[in-house]
Amino acid sequence: MPVIDLAGRTPAQKQGLLSQLVVPRPIAMITTTDVDGNLNVAPFSYFMPVCGEPPTVAVTIGTVREATPEPKDTWVNLQHSGEFVINLTSTALADHIETAAKEFPAGFNEADLIGWETVPSQVVAPPSLAVSPAHMECRVVDVIDRGDPTSCFSGVHIVLAEVVCIVVDEAILAGPDRIDPTKVAPVGRMGFPWFVAAAGEALFEQERIAYSA
Repeated sequence: MPVIDLAGRTPAQKQGLLSQLVVPRPIAMITTTDVDGNLNVAPFSYFMPVCGEPPTVAVTIGTVREATPEPKDTWVNLQHSGEFVINLTSTALADHIETAAKEFPAGFNEADLIGWETVPSQVVAPPSLAVSPAHMECRVVDVIDRGDPTSCFSGVHIVLAEVVCIVVDEAILAGPDRIDPTKVAPVGRMGFPWFVAAAGEALFEQERIAYSA
């Protein structure tokens, strides 16, 4: 098997390799509001659950934009309020993931451009996206900084946040407090420019048997 030597490669090349191999990645479509109440919507695929108690998720947010040295709007808004909503990125949002990812000027409302309606959240100030089948309302509890903060392919804020409320569409429930994974239809990020929809024949199941059995 060929060996890919990372020595001498650029940060962009190294991140590209990681992004092409750590796949598929769930996409957190994050809504935040700025100091003036303007809505921002942006997708983040460096995203994962951390633990159940307290219910915690982690999202990696780059320190700067790709085109300019300005900080990302989501990060600026989190510094202001510490609150955000992770809207589950399902196939209902699939057509406009890259639209929401564009580096619009600060204060620009991506939801208005796309036509995504919002609904008030239950606990946090930023609204949720009505088109998404599930919303995790979050509050930042810790931030870990890594990499070169001046490089968009190196500098990151790893945001650890507590999920303070979960709101889901009844259509994806399998019963009280349980999600039916066959009905969620999430979209995953592959290596650029590819995505994958986890639905229909793409799904398969396996029985889990304890070693003691």
